[in-house]
Amino acid sequence: MPTVPEREDDAPATALLQRWRTVLLVSLVVGAVSLSAVWALVHPKFAVDATVHVAPVVRPIMYSDHDTDISRQYREYISTELVAMTSPAVISATLDLPEVSSLSRVRTATDPVRHVIKTITAEQVKGTQLVKISMVSEDPAGMAAIVNGIVQMYLRRHENKKRTWDERRLSSLRAEQIQLEAQLEAKAVQLRQAAIDRGLSVAQGAGASIDASISELQTLLTQANKDRALAVAKLATLNDEGETDSVASLDPAGFEAFLGADAELLSLKEQLRSAELSALSDERLGRGPDHPDARGRTQLIAALQDRISERAAALREAFVDSERRRLETDLRNAGLSGEVFQAELERLTKEQTDVAERLFQLEDLRHEREQLEGTLTQVRQKIRSVEVEQNRSPRITIDSLASAPDVPNIDKRLKYSAVAVLMSLFMGAGAALLRHRLDTSFRNPAQVTERLGVRVLGSVGYIPDKQNSRNAADQRMLEPVRGISAALLAGSRDRQPRSRLITSPTRGTGKSSLAMNLANSLASTGRRVLLVDADNHGQGITRRLGMGDRLGLREFLADTCSVPDDAVHAGGVAGLGILPAGVRDDQFGELLGRKQAQAKLVGLFEGYDEVIVDSPPVLAKSDATVLATLVDDVVLVLRSGRSTREEVYASQQHLAAVGGKVVGVILNAVDKRDARYSYGYTYGYNYAYSDQGGT
Repeated sequence: MPTVPEREDDAPATALLQRWRTVLLVSLVVGAVSLSAVWALVHPKFAVDATVHVAPVVRPIMYSDHDTDISRQYREYISTELVAMTSPAVISATLDLPEVSSLSRVRTATDPVRHVIKTITAEQVKGTQLVKISMVSEDPAGMAAIVNGIVQMYLRRHENKKRTWDERRLSSLRAEQIQLEAQLEAKAVQLRQAAIDRGLSVAQGAGASIDASISELQTLLTQANKDRALAVAKLATLNDEGETDSVASLDPAGFEAFLGADAELLSLKEQLRSAELSALSDERLGRGPDHPDARGRTQLIAALQDRISERAAALREAFVDSERRRLETDLRNAGLSGEVFQAELERLTKEQTDVAERLFQLEDLRHEREQLEGTLTQVRQKIRSVEVEQNRSPRITIDSLASAPDVPNIDKRLKYSAVAVLMSLFMGAGAALLRHRLDTSFRNPAQVTERLGVRVLGSVGYIPDKQNSRNAADQRMLEPVRGISAALLAGSRDRQPRSRLITSPTRGTGKSSLAMNLANSLASTGRRVLLVDADNHGQGITRRLGMGDRLGLREFLADTCSVPDDAVHAGGVAGLGILPAGVRDDQFGELLGRKQAQAKLVGLFEGYDEVIVDSPPVLAKSDATVLATLVDDVVLVLRSGRSTREEVYASQQHLAAVGGKVVGVILNAVDKRDARYSYGYTYGYNYAYSDQGGT
């Protein structure tokens, strides 16, 4: 089986090729409207301009930082001058000139200054030191007078501004020089007096001694704080009720020494040891616990132990009181030491700060003197620069004045026309692509397979109306229908379907013609084939074969004919029987829905090898869903460019609701430009053209 080709139907080139009529129509309409607007609204105009040369070295940026980019400074200066050339002050002075004030456009304008500002432009010529002042209008002589007047007024104002600026700058710099010289002299006197009055030589020697004393005091203060914290912790433990037994853990050696110094406790412990030795002697002598001596010694031992416990408790409380008094004394001593050390540390720190401040003051005086000297040097340099600049030639000069052209030199109609043509082509292409995107119809088998996920039995090409005669259509459909019938039979090898329903979502897909040719093709293989026209309203097959006056399906189901042979007529091919629609009947749907009529129809199908049933469209009448329950397979016929996804989805839902099995799709009236998509689907049959007549 050949491989499925890559989809190209969504490519822009393919979409534009398919929608070329839309592209052409939209482009012609938009192009005609836009070209008419261009030639009606756009008029040729005159343009006049004058140029001014601006030198790169100018006073406003001479004294800036040397690290600044000179080219950036020049661009900033040019931008400032461009604004000045078209400022309201320059325009107003220009309009007062006799040759300008007499112009009609100036006299008739409500706001002449604003009118001129809106129509004149000033810009730097790229890559040069020239500034071009230009104006575009339909009065070349008046524009030339205005542009030349603006240049003259700007240069006059610039020269006056330069002279005033030089005078003010020199006056300000000389006053600043006198002030700086006086400040520098006062600073020198202040520096000498500070070195004498503040005794800075002594302060410098005392700095090291103060630093050492501060370091030692900080160490002592830290130790005093530690001792105080330790005394506070121990005192808190002693003051905590229920923690008396922890005295031994705080100072076990001191506590044991305190107990050993008590004579009464030592005497009681000695008596207890003697009594315990006597008790051991009684045991060796065999005296039992009931012996009078043994009972007496036991009582004595118990009494001694009680007295020892009471004495130990009393001694423990005495030790706690003694330890508490000692810790309180240590705490007071540590606090006093810390206060003394802290006071001395603050005194030395203040003294150290005072010495450092005096040293810093001297250094600040020296730094201020150096700054004054540097500022004075810069002011003297600026004075010399301004004096030199006063004798130089002007930095801004006229390069050329404006002259009135004899013919219009700006005509944008051709450019706008080209833009209009391109815009119309883009809009035509955009409209075609938009229509293509919004189009949900099927145009080639690839779209059917991808969007529906069903097998494509084949496609039949489009035949123009001039070629759409019955004989020509049948001849052109012969080869593709053979392929469709072969694909239909090959796809059902695992079972033997007897009847197939040929239907479509809506009318106009050519399903009746396909059903007729499919029946002829199956009959030509030697099979007994029955072609049934079940579309009682449309009667596509019946009308095409001229059987409108013969008995048919309606009479067969209504029992108005005696035997099936009266309704089944012989076709043009051996083995082909045709059951026409019969008389039109608005109640045909009710007749078809009867179980008795359905049983008769199924019984009729059993007498043939193949049955092809042409039904009404699924979405037009319910007859198709009823017939789908009586046949083995359902084949949907779609018309290229007309059948949409929504229609097919709705048809599938209707058929699936009654258990109808759609085994494949036939795509009819495929444009020859999409014929390449036919190859590679359903066993490799490549179908050509077909008739689109019928329903």
